[in-house]
Amino acid sequence: MGRIKSLKILGFKKFEKFNIDFNENTNILVGENEAGKSTILDAISIVLNQKYQNSDKSILKDLLNVNQIEKYLKSPSSDSLPYIYIELELILEKKEKNSEYFWGENNSKGNEAFGIVFECKTNDTFSDMIDESVKRKKIPYEYYTMKWTTFAGLPYYQIKKPFNYLYINTSEQGANTSFNYYNRALFNSTYDDVTKMNAKNTFRENISEAFTKIKLSDIDSSRKFGINDKKIILESIISVYENSIAIENRGSGMESLIKTQIALDKAKSNLDVILIEEPENHLCYTNMNKMLEEISKQKSTSQLIISTHSNMVATRLNLKNVFWITQNIAKSLNTVDDSVAYFFVKADNNSFLQFLLSERIVLVEGATEALLFPKLYKMVTDKTLEEDKISIISCNGISFKNYLEIAKGMNKRIAVLTDNDNNKKKISWANEYNNEHKNSRIFLNHDTSLWTWEVCFYKLNEEYFDKLVKPKNNYDYKFHGENYGRTLGKMLNHKVSTAYKMLLCDDNFTIPEYIKDAIKWIKE
Repeated sequence: MGRIKSLKILGFKKFEKFNIDFNENTNILVGENEAGKSTILDAISIVLNQKYQNSDKSILKDLLNVNQIEKYLKSPSSDSLPYIYIELELILEKKEKNSEYFWGENNSKGNEAFGIVFECKTNDTFSDMIDESVKRKKIPYEYYTMKWTTFAGLPYYQIKKPFNYLYINTSEQGANTSFNYYNRALFNSTYDDVTKMNAKNTFRENISEAFTKIKLSDIDSSRKFGINDKKIILESIISVYENSIAIENRGSGMESLIKTQIALDKAKSNLDVILIEEPENHLCYTNMNKMLEEISKQKSTSQLIISTHSNMVATRLNLKNVFWITQNIAKSLNTVDDSVAYFFVKADNNSFLQFLLSERIVLVEGATEALLFPKLYKMVTDKTLEEDKISIISCNGISFKNYLEIAKGMNKRIAVLTDNDNNKKKISWANEYNNEHKNSRIFLNHDTSLWTWEVCFYKLNEEYFDKLVKPKNNYDYKFHGENYGRTLGKMLNHKVSTAYKMLLCDDNFTIPEYIKDAIKWIKE
């Protein structure tokens, strides 16, 4: 059973310097666009598949790191020429065939281990020509060489691959090939040999008869058109129809799902490492679930390395397996508490990635606060949340604690707006939390009689809400069996609609002080 233990990158694409130690089974790479998720998978593919081996040297313009190129152009010398170094340390069993081929000290650490090194740098054989390019402040691309070497110091050839691996990129072209494979495989597995043979023979005969009925005239006295029997193959033209639509015509989402299913099925139970690029492309919720089921089947037998933009992929496969790629660093979330990870596995409508990728965040309890807070922020600061790069996340009651657990050790500024729920212990807990934390803070009203958002607003703006809410005189607006008066009672029973009315009306209301405090603090 082979695995990838770690990856080291110097001077490749996005990364001037980058290191990551992988989990043995599941690895989920998340981050902003251009953070380097795809670069990590590409680097692994370069080492294992010897990608770009036969490419024109012009490809180096896209592969060399921009920072290295800029440093060279500022101070050109043969020593400052940009280069690429990619090191893949592997986990192999010594008893396995070819394992000794990868064992040695030919690596950056200098200790014995299994692995492969890829290097792309100028060839000293052409030092005179290289020096001439340096004098002209040019990069001598034509004099670069690519070399693959095992940790044993031996040349690496893909034919001696260390284990079985697969790279699935659902965004690549070639859908027809995938669908043809899927259609043939389904045909062969659905029918017995007799049925298949009869169908193919009948198809061949009918095609020949149909061509004869066309009655094309002869080309000349010695030539005429006929059927090529070798091309009359039923499996090459059949398609699977779902609700009268061929699956290859059902859109990119179905294509992504089918391509992943096919790729995993081709080498089922035979794969050590599976790399998957953006498996969620174009998938709806139902097909995403199907995709995750297929991927999850591989978790116990294969090492998965997946790049994704999907909350569902990142959380359903467990937050503890997530690597946050940011500022050329891979930050592992493996220290997240098991209970927190389990919460996000089950919470389909979570905003994990939005939380992870935002620098400043306001966590609110529900839809009411999420709807109205942007307006309150504009009233206090005269700016929008977007202008100040602040995200707002609705996290349904006290589940904000799960988000705060994820944020431990991260440099994020987080304001939590919550109700005190007429609970003095909750107020005490919030005070203790605020004393112990610098980057995150809990904001709530310290008066237990002002126990929720609507009560806080109403007590400051009674006349305003009497006009806005317009309760019916003959209607009893009880909330959880309690009578709070008609206006407040209606506000409590219709929280979202009340917030929506506030959103659309003028700003002639007073904002509770604890909300102002939260706005001022998060803006700092």
